[in-house]
Amino acid sequence: MKRIFQYSALLLLVLLISSCGKTDTNSPSGSASDSPANTNTSADAPSYFGEWSVQSIVGSTPVSAAEDEKLIGMRVTYSIEKASFDKDEIMSPEYKEENITKDDYFNEYRNELSDLGIETESVKTVSINNWTNPGSSSIVKDDQTMIFLWDGNYYEMKKEKK
Repeated sequence: MKRIFQYSALLLLVLLISSCGKTDTNSPSGSASDSPANTNTSADAPSYFGEWSVQSIVGSTPVSAAEDEKLIGMRVTYSIEKASFDKDEIMSPEYKEENITKDDYFNEYRNELSDLGIETESVKTVSINNWTNPGSSSIVKDDQTMIFLWDGNYYEMKKEKK
């Protein structure tokens, strides 16, 4: 009986410690209840915030579905309040930014970044937690261009001019 109590106490301790995760304080996401010092104005908003439109298909993975031409022309929005792809949206999205080297990208997706027109040694990727729609994970090519992968095909988005 004593041994069961010890194992239970150890398990409880492990669960308690594992629930204390690291918080990403550099995340661009937030909510309307954030302090005024953490509100995103246009000057400090991430470059991927704004209105985008899907322009073209720029490549595919070795295993992919047929290209979906219906995605061309669709509008995409990223902001602190919502993310949307055409009529699908998520309110208060949680964005996760990650820098990935071209070697790590190849190992993960079996595609060279150069095949997508990206000649840098690493890229920033942005994903939205708990959202599995087109545009929920993108590569930031530059301030005006992003690429997302959907069903094995890469689609390029351009930022809309205001």
